[in-house]
Amino acid sequence: MDYFEARGVDVSMYEKAKLPAYFNEVLENLDFNARILDFGCGFGQHLEAIKNCNFAITPKMGGGA
Repeated sequence: MDYFEARGVDVSMYEKAKLPAYFNEVLENLDFNARILDFGCGFGQHLEAIKNCNFAITPKMGGGA
């Protein structure tokens, strides 16, 4: 069992990734060239949803499991 399986995370969670409503107001006011920092202990679903909004995603700088 890998890290994600042990935590009940499945690929389908990323395919259906949606942002909480409060994120939409923030993103509507950003330029598409804006730099967005994702930090915390999530599994990347928010970044996937942001990418689906046509924001550019830069490879991670470090960390991760």
